[in-house]
Amino acid sequence: MQDPQRWPLTRLRDRVLPPMVVVLMISFIGTAGYYRLGRDQGATLLDALYMTVITITTVGYGEIIRLNDVGRIFTMFIAITGIGAMFYSMTVIMDYLVASRLADPLGIKKMQREIDGLTGHIIIAGLGRVGRQAALELSESAIPFVVVDPSLDAQAYALQHGYLMVHGDASADETLGVAGIRRAKGLIVTSGDDASNLYIVLSARVLNPELFIVSRAVDESSVPKLIRAGANRAISPYAIGGRRLAHLILSPTVVDFFDTVISRGDERINLEGIQIRSNSVMAGKSIGELRQQDHTGANILVILRGRQVTANPAPDLVLLAGDQVLALGTSDQLEALVGLLSETA
Repeated sequence: MQDPQRWPLTRLRDRVLPPMVVVLMISFIGTAGYYRLGRDQGATLLDALYMTVITITTVGYGEIIRLNDVGRIFTMFIAITGIGAMFYSMTVIMDYLVASRLADPLGIKKMQREIDGLTGHIIIAGLGRVGRQAALELSESAIPFVVVDPSLDAQAYALQHGYLMVHGDASADETLGVAGIRRAKGLIVTSGDDASNLYIVLSARVLNPELFIVSRAVDESSVPKLIRAGANRAISPYAIGGRRLAHLILSPTVVDFFDTVISRGDERINLEGIQIRSNSVMAGKSIGELRQQDHTGANILVILRGRQVTANPAPDLVLLAGDQVLALGTSDQLEALVGLLSETA
């Protein structure tokens, strides 16, 4: 069976090919005819081709080959057949373009092809106030993501900002599948209803056991339930907002610093968390051997090993598989450090 996404293009080719062949044949016949008619006048093949082109395209420039009655009859033949074939070809192409646009006015099919080509992307389930902030941060960080939301307002917002989007309910396995859940790296669940968030987390965890899931919790009491359902992290925006307001009073400089280092949309100083994998060339080596300053310029601030936190790690501290390295530096420095720690043995 023919691929349904390719049959319109095949139909266009079948409709355009015959008249285009006629145009090429007329161009060849016209060039040969004008060359013969202008041979006594010293006309070249380029002169003959020029006469053919200005006749078919109805440009109307002056004749560079003087024509007798036979030449004029020949020109009328070239004009009628060539112009007819060319205009028919253009009509078919315009008809195809208009029909394609009317059949998919929002570019959904093109968008879906882009989504199908993504791997290791992030899925945002819900494009409300929280989801829009998450989408903005991912967009500024140039991280590929797909939005899933059933709202028409969310669809209009996504199209306006150029976000890839699947219009549907994220709690449905089919919708998550269309968004590429099995190829995704992470899922951000931002629905305003904890029951919906719980169901989305459960569905996503079944479809992709390796997925890193972060979920919004409207009620603080829902956090442990979302964790048990399969979320790696569950947070309450209200609780975070309250703590942030308190910290702005208690330690405004600290808050300003973290606002700076977690912004990844520019070249300002950033924080990056990097996991040491079992096949990393640095697994089993010390901080001193890493020589991060010499290689990258980034500073390793903290080593997270399970629940153990080691600040300002000593040079003799050995990195183990599974360790999380928290580093500070510019975007280029951190990118170089990620590359160094990601090298495989």
